[in-house]
Amino acid sequence: MTPLFAGVGAAGCMLVALLAVPMLLDRGPIDRLQDTGGRDRGAEGSALRRLFLWLTTRLGPRITPRMRASKRESIDRRLELAGRPGGATVQRFVGYKGAAAVILATPFGVLVLLGSSPLIVLLTAGFGWFAPDVWVSRAGRLRQERIERDLPDFLDILAVTVRAGLGYRLSLARVAESLGGPVGEEMLIALRQMELGASRRAAFEALRERNASEQLSSFVAAQLQAEELGVPLSEALNDIAADMRRAAHQAARRRAARAAPRVSLVVTSLIVPGTMILIIASIVLGSGLTESGIFK
Repeated sequence: MTPLFAGVGAAGCMLVALLAVPMLLDRGPIDRLQDTGGRDRGAEGSALRRLFLWLTTRLGPRITPRMRASKRESIDRRLELAGRPGGATVQRFVGYKGAAAVILATPFGVLVLLGSSPLIVLLTAGFGWFAPDVWVSRAGRLRQERIERDLPDFLDILAVTVRAGLGYRLSLARVAESLGGPVGEEMLIALRQMELGASRRAAFEALRERNASEQLSSFVAAQLQAEELGVPLSEALNDIAADMRRAAHQAARRRAARAAPRVSLVVTSLIVPGTMILIIASIVLGSGLTESGIFK
């Protein structure tokens, strides 16, 4: 156990040294105040966070150009579905992946120098590299589900606001700011594009392309069709909201129907074998076969 303890101690010392590098490079509070005009940067986070951001800014510009264009487009699509958390770009997100891989693998690299297997370094580096992908994919899925859940209520309130006499853009902005959430964020982005000169059709088509929600796509298609045919907007919004709730109920029924076979599979593969083992063990112990010498 002595080599193991020595390796863990060496890894801890290396981690402390890495955390101390940003502190050694810090020029002090007076120079920071002079450079930032009195803005205190001490609230930016811990030393580990500063190290993570430093690695992100160094690794992102170096790794991103080496990736295939299709891979960069895939990352950008996932970031769009997740709402670009923290204003993340493809380059910054790739920097996150590289920084996480380096920080997680460095302590175990010291153990490799002391004779441990390099497999643990590969595993930790791979976990650090792929963990941000899993997180952003999950965030995108949850965001799209919330859009589909909140959109019918958003359309009902928007229809009431339009019926009250406000213009469509003003009603859209007021409802989006009031309700917030992913739906409100997406509508505000579409409104900003209209203010910058984009047409309503172009802005809403871009809204549809940024998201994978079928409900949102149906809303955009129905709204553009109602605009072309001259259907009153408030009535169209009510009809769209009713159709979305009907589709949501049908989707819930489909999910419930798919859940029944899964429950049966779990029962068959886990509970039934355990119950059989318990019954057989009870029969064996109760019959006295263990005392007869058969199992010796």
